[in-house]
Amino acid sequence: MESRRIRLGGWLSIADPIVAEAAGRAGFDWVGIDLQHGAWDVGSAARGVQLLDLVGVPVLARVAEEELPLIPHALDQGASGIIVAMASSAETMAAAIRRARYHPEGLRSYGGQRYGMRGEPDDAATIRPAVYAMIETKEALDRIEAIAAVPDIGGIHVGPVDLGLSLGLSMKRSGKKFERALERIIAASHAANIPAVMHAVSPEQTGEMIDLGFDELVLPADIAVLRRAFADNVAAARAKIETKAVAAPIPLRATRGEG
Repeated sequence: MESRRIRLGGWLSIADPIVAEAAGRAGFDWVGIDLQHGAWDVGSAARGVQLLDLVGVPVLARVAEEELPLIPHALDQGASGIIVAMASSAETMAAAIRRARYHPEGLRSYGGQRYGMRGEPDDAATIRPAVYAMIETKEALDRIEAIAAVPDIGGIHVGPVDLGLSLGLSMKRSGKKFERALERIIAASHAANIPAVMHAVSPEQTGEMIDLGFDELVLPADIAVLRRAFADNVAAARAKIETKAVAAPIPLRATRGEG
């Protein structure tokens, strides 16, 4: 059997440098900064990209389909690539790629990455950051072969929750209908010789996603990791407490209104 290396992506919704650094030192192959749903804005994203760049981790910035003008700004700050959320058509992706390419091929104005502090080749035509489509709707699924065939597209990402909702599956990400959708996306990606990337994959799901044929997996976002860790720690501590005979709690003293 031919072996292949599965790349792992991290995902940042919390716009905080400590969280970004922790992700950058965790061993991910790349980290995504979420300008669509996350708390990041253009300024904080620039600082997040800078920090991750300095610890040697590539960054992909996710922007919404209706916010394609953010693409060159994210790239100017040092992002290695762009994920276009809710990508709906080949035309959308062609437009996104043009915004990531310098003239005369594209529309991007040359400002130098981080104002010249991040080195770039002298020939601007060779600067070709990856631009990925994120498939999240039935409309995009129906057009997946055309989207995957867009010249110079970097790969196909799957947003499983929105895709499931669009397919009428509510919040479920399972069942034959959903699996057939994933198989079609993977087949179209591989036919175009580009990677297929699945988002929001728990560690327990990695084997299943690899067996389906995904080339990269994005593990749960920072806030999901924190929620799970907090809940697990509290549950574990309470389980230990329940095995002990504990005296009645001491009433908390008021902290306000005292003389």
